[in-house]
Amino acid sequence: MRHVRLLRCRRVRVLWLSMTLSVLGDRLYALAAMWVVYDATGSSSLMGLVAAVESVPYVVVGGAGSVVAWFSCWRSLAWVDAVRALVAAALPLLWSPDPAGLTLLLVMVLLLGTLSAVFDPNLGALIPQLVSPAEVEQVSSLFDLTARIAAAAGQGSVGALLLLVSEIHLFAIDGFTFAVSALALHWLARQRVTGSARGAGARTGARTGTRTGTGAGAGGGVSAGAGVGSRGARGLRALEGLLRAARAASPRRLLRSLRRVRLLPRPVPVLPPLGHSPRPGHRPVLGRRPGPGHRPRSGARVLAVRAWPLLRAHPRIGIAVVLHGAALFAGAVSTVGLPPMLVTRFGQGVAGYGLALAATAAGGLVGNLLTGHLPRRGPWLRTYCLAWVVSGLSLAGLGVAGSLVLVVLLCASSGLLLPVAAVTLRARLSRFGPAQRLRLLTVDQTVSRTAATAGHLVLPFAVDAAPAHSFVVAGLLLSALAAAGWWAGARIASPAGEP
Repeated sequence: MRHVRLLRCRRVRVLWLSMTLSVLGDRLYALAAMWVVYDATGSSSLMGLVAAVESVPYVVVGGAGSVVAWFSCWRSLAWVDAVRALVAAALPLLWSPDPAGLTLLLVMVLLLGTLSAVFDPNLGALIPQLVSPAEVEQVSSLFDLTARIAAAAGQGSVGALLLLVSEIHLFAIDGFTFAVSALALHWLARQRVTGSARGAGARTGARTGTRTGTGAGAGGGVSAGAGVGSRGARGLRALEGLLRAARAASPRRLLRSLRRVRLLPRPVPVLPPLGHSPRPGHRPVLGRRPGPGHRPRSGARVLAVRAWPLLRAHPRIGIAVVLHGAALFAGAVSTVGLPPMLVTRFGQGVAGYGLALAATAAGGLVGNLLTGHLPRRGPWLRTYCLAWVVSGLSLAGLGVAGSLVLVVLLCASSGLLLPVAAVTLRARLSRFGPAQRLRLLTVDQTVSRTAATAGHLVLPFAVDAAPAHSFVVAGLLLSALAAAGWWAGARIASPAGEP
């Protein structure tokens, strides 16, 4: 299996295991926040307030590209997770079931949401650096599997943990998972730096051995003389020119001599950001051209890129991002409407709802395992839109389902298609450069979170008025938008330089 082959890489394996544990901790945190508020207040509206407060930072931080780009290295993400661990672990110590405790909980949820809004897109942008370009889609599928495992294992693990600890102590468990993630990210940052230093040392040693001759006896002297022959003579002439330029105090001649002796890189133009219009008389910035296989250092941060020119230059990406937001908006009808529909139509309670959630999670696991092994045929946007078309039809089918068995099958089919869409979009975004990839992931996260929050605020009123019709309308709307995106994407010419 491709996942197993990727996990043989130690860096991928350590990061994947820590992220799986961290995502499972996030599931515990989300459940704990809701149940703690409901147990203390008995108010469903305050539960919705907690969910909204947690989502607001994703909307606000998404517009600040420079803030997100500041944390675009492994070491910065390790510090972010360390702070999240401290905040989550402090909640059980500071919580009290009164207005002051509720206010403190909202502040902590807001802080954790802000840190997560910074962490998530940067992690998605850094993961492709661990593998070769040919394995980007497989590694995207592998890390998408963490969410599927958490969705499948989260329900049972929460029930077992609540037999041992109270709801508020789930925050401490979440803090422990954040601490493990922080240690893994810190180790990964050190591995990247150590590997770079070791490689540089090996290259320096090789050059030294070639030019000075480190062999024993006369063989070493012969190698040294041969090495100095042609290349050494050119170097000596360049050094003589360097000394003459220094004595003449000519900065231009000095720079030319430094480049000739390779103490400074040769100037090459660096292209301005996409959509940038240089002013008249503008001269290109000079810098070092990255060589083949170049990857940013672990401590290097990427520059912020403007989102709108980037989306205008790649309209298919814009269609996919908008469709992702529409899918999460329509999917909110299932979150708020499935429990009352199961009660009123089929007489099912928590057991029936848990069965539907388990079917969705199982479908997601199977879909993820299949997505990484299916051959890619045709345009990526067609696959992406087709997955949402069928998912919308499954959502509409829930509104007219006549039995619990059919509901479970439709939930499983919907879960089966979610990884197809998620991995397809993530793999496409991972083909961009680091700065563009980070900006596109941030935009996608902002749009999807905004749409999901709007759906949870608006659709409950429609569900209260007509539960079955809400499913049908939301599902057909999603299918129609996906079909329109497919049609529009097929008529857009591929922009030059699109990865």
